[in-house]
Amino acid sequence: MTQNPRVQMIRGFPFPKVSWFPKEHIEETLDYESRDGDVIVCSYPKTGTTWLQYIALQILSKGKEFPSFNDALMKVVPMMEMAGKGPIDAMQGLRIYKHHYPLNMIKKNKNAKYLYIYRNPEDTLVSFFHFFQNIREEKFDFDPFFEEFLTNDVEYGRYFEHVLSYLAHKNDENLLLVSYEKLHANRKEGYLRIAKFLGEEYYQNLVTDESLLNTIIQNTSFDYMKKNLPLVHPDPKKPSKDTVTTVEFFRKGGVGDGKNKLSPNQIKRIRELANEIMKGTEVLKQWYGE
Repeated sequence: MTQNPRVQMIRGFPFPKVSWFPKEHIEETLDYESRDGDVIVCSYPKTGTTWLQYIALQILSKGKEFPSFNDALMKVVPMMEMAGKGPIDAMQGLRIYKHHYPLNMIKKNKNAKYLYIYRNPEDTLVSFFHFFQNIREEKFDFDPFFEEFLTNDVEYGRYFEHVLSYLAHKNDENLLLVSYEKLHANRKEGYLRIAKFLGEEYYQNLVTDESLLNTIIQNTSFDYMKKNLPLVHPDPKKPSKDTVTTVEFFRKGGVGDGKNKLSPNQIKRIRELANEIMKGTEVLKQWYGE
């Protein structure tokens, strides 16, 4: 049993222990049976989830859909752990929703489409820490969080096993693995790859209309999203009618920030662990060139 007070154990797995992640919503969505044609954005926290969901949403809607952060979170691209199955069942037409579950914990549908984004572990860890410092009322120190990140005693479990759960299905036709760093380095190529995966018609929309592609690239730029997508605190009991708590969700959005926060020894330890757990994978080569 975990000793981490920020965690609730459900089916032997550590989830965030916060009021806006009700246990019943997690339980019912772990058992959720996706419909044919559903698009599911999957990720570990702070690896580019929101970026990927808005890219997919923009591609699917030909640049029209750009909901507020909170509307996306609960209605347009519902987060399963927060929203539960109700808002997903209520969706009409093509449904897109998201979660942070490992792939081996959910019910998979061979006729649904899964997009999984992954990111360098040092950058993920630092972004994760800063996000929790912003969203949670209690504050905690970085060094203990770093130690938790290297074990399973952290929200959503250890990062490396999470990535491996999707990597094990890398050859499935209905799963697209998206590297945060590759997408950041060449957005046009990355967006076309995502569109192709979502369907030939979406790919052709972008190939034949360069202005549409440029619009989507602009709408999903870090600066545009940071400016236009404030996050109102997700706990419905926290904001009053008179005061709304906004949270800085978009911090830096770049590549390589991990090394600015981590000590040389911490970088060494995280890379040694990555090499041990993910030895021989192409993802490890992408991260460290090994």
